[in-house]
Amino acid sequence: MLHEFNEKELSITENDAPILTCYHGGDVSHPPYLHPLYTPNGQVVTDNTSIGHQHPPGICFTHGTVNTAQLSHDEIARETEAASAKFSILTTWKDSKEPFLIEICTVEVQPPQTEVQILDMEISLQAPRKPLEFAGDIGLGYLAVEMEYRKAADADGRIGESEMNGNVSAWGTLCGLTAAEQAAVGVAIFPHPSNGETTFHAEDASFGYLFAKAAPFTVETGATHTLKYRILAYTGDLFTVDVWGYHQDYTDM
Repeated sequence: MLHEFNEKELSITENDAPILTCYHGGDVSHPPYLHPLYTPNGQVVTDNTSIGHQHPPGICFTHGTVNTAQLSHDEIARETEAASAKFSILTTWKDSKEPFLIEICTVEVQPPQTEVQILDMEISLQAPRKPLEFAGDIGLGYLAVEMEYRKAADADGRIGESEMNGNVSAWGTLCGLTAAEQAAVGVAIFPHPSNGETTFHAEDASFGYLFAKAAPFTVETGATHTLKYRILAYTGDLFTVDVWGYHQDYTDM
């Protein structure tokens, strides 16, 4: 796999075919996000528009509230490292010039398969100075490319946002037909069982959005809390792709 890296973006290709781009620079107050992300047959499955909604772009981790408030800071520093099929982004939040939250986001890109592109993501949150309570919308979100016949589903057989929203499940997915090419594509989010219970939320009518919400947790002083996810970008739909099988492969590792 080849990397193209600059102060704002990191792109990964395999045999000249694009896999993903990670936006990590520019305004460091904005969280890093993955866009575009491609299926193995070259279809883009993410969007980065902000028109008409407030969802983060592409695939993005959000912190919710920290100690009952939105994350505030005096200074943010960010460093990115890349090697082979793996890259990491270290973000440090400082208050009165002292670090109070250190986040390391690590993404490993698996070799493309015929119908799926797999990414493994790990978010490590460290509290070097004081306990940090995370609550609200903590988790991993996916903003979908424009699709027709969008439909969300979860591991318990619920289909459609009205059925699956607010329910705990092992995984969630959003699939449909790309508006331009009429290609069947989808993205699934697999939270690792070590994360604890995950509640899924989706918008599959007005906007294409899927969110895997983690339960509230506290990071004690000097400790680290880690959340792990597998992201599956696939060609096909729920009837042609064995999402359950890919989830079983992940949890059996």
